[in-house]
Amino acid sequence: MPMAIDPVCGMRIDTDDAVARADFEGTTYYFCSRACFEAFVADQGLYATGPETERLDAEELARRGFSTVEEVDRLVELGVVEPTDGEFTREDVMRVRVVGQLQAAGIGLEALAAALRSGHLTLGYMQASARMHPRSSATFAELAEEMGVDFESLVRLYLAMGLPAPRPEERAPEEDRQALGGLAVLFEAGVEADDVVALARLWGDSVRKIAQYLPHYFHIAVEERYRRRGLADNQAYEEALRKVGLRIGRSGEDFLGWLFRRHTDLFSVAHQFEHVETALEQAGVRPRSPRGIEAAVFADVSGFTALTERSGDRAAADVALTLAEVAAEVAARHGGEVVEMLGDGVLLHVGDPSGAVMAALEIVAGAEARGLPPTHVGVEAGTMLYEGGDYFGRTVNLAARIASEAGPGAGAGGGGRRRPCPLSRVQVDRAAPLPAEGHHRRGGDIRGDVFSGTC
Repeated sequence: MPMAIDPVCGMRIDTDDAVARADFEGTTYYFCSRACFEAFVADQGLYATGPETERLDAEELARRGFSTVEEVDRLVELGVVEPTDGEFTREDVMRVRVVGQLQAAGIGLEALAAALRSGHLTLGYMQASARMHPRSSATFAELAEEMGVDFESLVRLYLAMGLPAPRPEERAPEEDRQALGGLAVLFEAGVEADDVVALARLWGDSVRKIAQYLPHYFHIAVEERYRRRGLADNQAYEEALRKVGLRIGRSGEDFLGWLFRRHTDLFSVAHQFEHVETALEQAGVRPRSPRGIEAAVFADVSGFTALTERSGDRAAADVALTLAEVAAEVAARHGGEVVEMLGDGVLLHVGDPSGAVMAALEIVAGAEARGLPPTHVGVEAGTMLYEGGDYFGRTVNLAARIASEAGPGAGAGGGGRRRPCPLSRVQVDRAAPLPAEGHHRRGGDIRGDVFSGTC
């Protein structure tokens, strides 16, 4: 199956499955839907030719649509597909497949036909979902062999990435075969399967969150604007796709690549400097810079549960997202990073404990300035384990524990600081007894410094 990339949305499609195609400046382009084709022609103007004009009879439509001639006749009778002079188009193939998918999901054919007749259901936006992923000539079992791993390891990789487990006899999509080549290099280099799976899980978790959120974002931020204009749900969705979604096109995929490269540049340079320091130390010309004590900062909103019950989930989510925005701004000022969002809480990693204390106090002040409920902030310094893009260990646990002990609108620091923190702008109110769990002992007593929420 020859694979093509829709120039508008970036989908990989089998050329035989393309709803339309266009010739432009000596190149043939294939499209997953008529909407993508129309967007392309609108951009290119008269220089692009018309859509694919292949005509199909009922038998060919049934074959390509994974249906039967009897079922096609029934769809015609109900007005789900409408032939012209007894012939059908590639768009009809997609519609027959979509109807089959919906029926398999338990939606009756008569209900679909009635919704289509009333105008509430359009189905145009589902054309792309019926496409067939271009398959390579290799099965998944053969793909595993190409990569130099056993089939069980390949299954582990797919599950780690959040994808369905492949079957050994199933033909692998061509795109999968190309993409997994990079992981094959790791296996060839002798990297352990567990370590490759850990990398796959990190990739999968990160990208899955983005992919999962985007349709939700499109629904609440883009489609809603068209619903407010009085359009019914399906019409609003189709209009949003035409006016916004297709104009964005492949930019989401391009944006991810750009952002990844920007972050990679920063972290790769830092890693390369570490190797330079190692070489200088081994040459006996310069000792390595001592690794400083790191700090974890944990902040959460007080009364979040009550807020949710009183004002609803949407208001609570807005509060959590605003806290994350405040934390990201503060982290950037102090050379830190937001590690994780945890509902109403946020975890920061800051390389310098002094900066972590100031970051904690700025989060308290920043949250108040944004009109958020009072925040609890905990700071703890110490060593941490970095693995899979996250930080683990006692220091992180203590920061969260300390935050729970801090009063609303206050930040608390544990006893793990190994060097003084510049607190010229901070008023130390008291040194309060704290529970034994999660804090360092000082001469047998369990204590921690609790700072006011002003600076």
